Amino acid sequence: MIGIVSAVAIARILRSDTYNPIIARDQLVSVARSAQQKAIGRNDVSLHIQPIGNSLQFRIEDETGVVETIDTDLAAVIPSGDVNQLASCNVVGGESVVSLATPMVLYYNELGDLLNGGVTGAVGFPEDVTSGARLCINNNPAMSVCFSPSGYAYVGDCVD
Repeated sequence: MIGIVSAVAIARILRSDTYNPIIARDQLVSVARSAQQKAIGRNDVSLHIQPIGNSLQFRIEDETGVVETIDTDLAAVIPSGDVNQLASCNVVGGESVVSLATPMVLYYNELGDLLNGGVTGAVGFPEDVTSGARLCINNNPAMSVCFSPSGYAYVGDCVD
């Protein structure tokens, strides 16, 4: 009971953009796990992470087209990511910034494992996944979504 009252009270006190990074992070984990499940037994399943207008869009696609789309508020959310660079959330040279022109795309194989991917504007895209992938929100390690090579998405600092 105290938890419910506290959650309601805090939600009324804090601005909505305080929650947007948390909501975006948790939505991404949910959509990534859905993409992994959809990939099992199928080829050509991909997860696209792309800011569009005032929304951050998470889109699952397969050989037939768009399977699932989730939009979340982009206010106070700056996504950046990379494949096989799990040690830090630092954006290097702008190649890791996820934007309308350069979405992050992760491809799954028929076992639900990550096959390849990265930010489309980065050199060498798509890069084979060997140690995993990471998407950071606001360059904050606590707001990271990590993807293991097996395709499993989880919140927090990535384990290399």
